[in-house]
Amino acid sequence: MRIRYFIKRFFFHLKNENILVVFKKILKTIFESNKINLDQLHVDENISLDDLFIKFGSDKGSLDGKKTYSYIKLKDKNKFSNYLEWINRANLKDFDYQLGHNFTPVYEKYFSKIRFKKLKILEIGSANGHAVASFFYYFKNSKIFTIDIKKSFNFFYRSKRIFFETVDCMNDLKVDKFLNKHGGFDIIIDDSDHTHPTFVNNIKNFYPALNPGGFYFLEDFKYADQDLLTIRNYNEKFGRKIMMQFTITMDEIFRNIENKKLFDHSILKKPILNYIFEKTEQVHVHYGEHPLSSLGILKKKDN
Repeated sequence: MRIRYFIKRFFFHLKNENILVVFKKILKTIFESNKINLDQLHVDENISLDDLFIKFGSDKGSLDGKKTYSYIKLKDKNKFSNYLEWINRANLKDFDYQLGHNFTPVYEKYFSKIRFKKLKILEIGSANGHAVASFFYYFKNSKIFTIDIKKSFNFFYRSKRIFFETVDCMNDLKVDKFLNKHGGFDIIIDDSDHTHPTFVNNIKNFYPALNPGGFYFLEDFKYADQDLLTIRNYNEKFGRKIMMQFTITMDEIFRNIENKKLFDHSILKKPILNYIFEKTEQVHVHYGEHPLSSLGILKKKDN
């Protein structure tokens, strides 16, 4: 996989640059010196969380900076020489942006009072790491752990406070190994593979690793819920039963947790449900104006 990646990047850069420049970039990638060092990057200390999302390119914010960058590069490959140059653009608001999911008001509701504490934060599904970089500057005293099924060379950033590991979150053995090594998080954000098997498997595995009083966030489940409801309602209309492993939406699961109502599930079995019921203090489901914006929140009891 890594060799294929290097070959792909080699020919991509060769179209626009000389061979010496290309080899220098490949060597930097091999030794990871091409990663953006967040410890040395100058960012306004008063910048808002939403502007951090826009600056680094996370769709968690009101505007989606990453898609704008990709669109600009598609139109003009010479516009920005690299992603660091894009991050350092002079004025964030001088560009047209696609709208993001705008989770910012919800996150600030939960984070504003604890942002300066020394926390352990985990994001499941970091991709290139733009949300991690945003949270790095928002949570100035916290350690941020992040996992992704992709290899580390796909992750853009490095810092003494950021810890990346390649973990397939559907592999329970590898997840257990990671949690045994790093477990005990104050905040967990699941932005991984947006499918029902992954949603519930992550709750099963990672919710017990959340510290008392901690917050568990599940992003972007609405699209999968809509698909499931469409198929389920269509079959019910004609008196048919859907032959699928997962027949309950995440919205319904959150409501059942809130009401401490048991339900049959192949992954969230009775023992784990009872654990969640016992340990959960608060359940909140948020839907934003974006047609796919959805955020489920579980707050763990303090003891």
